[in-house]
Amino acid sequence: MLKKSNLRKLKEKYYKDKNNHLKTRILNKTALLDLVTDYNDNLDEVFNIEVKTHGVIDQKSTGRCWSYAGLNILREQVIKKCNIDSFELSGSYIAFYDKLERFNMYMEKLEKYSDEDRDIYDRDIHFILKMGFDDGSNFCEFKELVKKYGVVPKNTYSNSFQSNDTVELNYLLSRLLRKYYIDLIESKKGIKEKYLQDAYKILGNVYGIPNEKFDFEYIDNNNTYHIDKGITPKHFYDKYINLDLDDYIEIYSYKDEKYDYDNMYVLDDSSMIYGKKSSPILNIKYNELEDLMIKQLKNNEPVYISASTTPKYVNGIWIDLISRYSNFFNVDFELTNNENVRTYGTTGEHSMLLTGVSIKNNKINRWKIENSWGSSEGLNGYFIAENEYMHKNLISAVVNVKYLNKKQKELIKKKPIVISKWDYKFW
Repeated sequence: MLKKSNLRKLKEKYYKDKNNHLKTRILNKTALLDLVTDYNDNLDEVFNIEVKTHGVIDQKSTGRCWSYAGLNILREQVIKKCNIDSFELSGSYIAFYDKLERFNMYMEKLEKYSDEDRDIYDRDIHFILKMGFDDGSNFCEFKELVKKYGVVPKNTYSNSFQSNDTVELNYLLSRLLRKYYIDLIESKKGIKEKYLQDAYKILGNVYGIPNEKFDFEYIDNNNTYHIDKGITPKHFYDKYINLDLDDYIEIYSYKDEKYDYDNMYVLDDSSMIYGKKSSPILNIKYNELEDLMIKQLKNNEPVYISASTTPKYVNGIWIDLISRYSNFFNVDFELTNNENVRTYGTTGEHSMLLTGVSIKNNKINRWKIENSWGSSEGLNGYFIAENEYMHKNLISAVVNVKYLNKKQKELIKKKPIVISKWDYKFW
């Protein structure tokens, strides 16, 4: 309990440090971020290992970073195969089926829990109804959606105003899901099909209904016109991209009393596609993960990553601002990445592409990142991350298994340890 004597001592110690009054005067007129910005925080960097990609996109007011990071890897295959300079795949196409699959999955789970005589206070039911709909997901879900539905060019299924700002859409789908649950517990049978149709109608109104076939037209760099008539989204993927996404594995680096290095883990009951199992992840030491990312970049392949973007960026540069805040306030805020994850500090998870790394005197200096926030910030939308930021905020990276060493290839053969969603540390 705070007593007057405690408050008196706190106040006396505060005023003993004459810098505190000065800092108060400064902060009265200045943003904290401005005070920890350094003149060396600039975008000038030569990346001696760099994958040349073809511009950034803008996810607008949505949480679709996870799908755009994946789509931007796939589009590079189309650009290369078709000998063109620019190309974009449809994010709305993935979003349409993602939300439809989620709505179906939530209904299936709520029906299952209801059949098990669980009530509204059951934490699984509470979790679904409380969380409702958002846009966020990960590489594993992206992979399964692409395998099931394929992909389409953006010009055959473009964005709309609503698809670029999904707050209201998510609110309506969450509301519809809660109404479904009320009808379900009032013993109304055979309602699932009606509610799925309602969800489909809403998504069709917002995004438009995806065509089963389309014509793919382009002019290559030799000024030759091409048209591929009546192609399906899955055939388009097989013909113009043809990456086996099952060759890629999501890799983490975290250790506590439940998680250990050199193990495979799988999150129980977490897939957004009902009936699909979640893909297992590999957990290894950070230096090994770092080596794998560099190995893939050296082979001219970008790396899909997820990182905590809660630390603010300065002019398109992600910096370890926490150490600067520590210096300014003379307060120790420092946590390792492992300690931050352990204490649930990884907020604002964001998926991006690593496209380069600067290594000087065998030491990593900075990383180049293809972001999905448009081209107005950074280097035409490309951001830079200081290595210290990456070390403290990287959550996961997706790597082709061909880059794993012999030990790691043996590890991925192990039976994965099942982790309850209540013990999952990375959201």
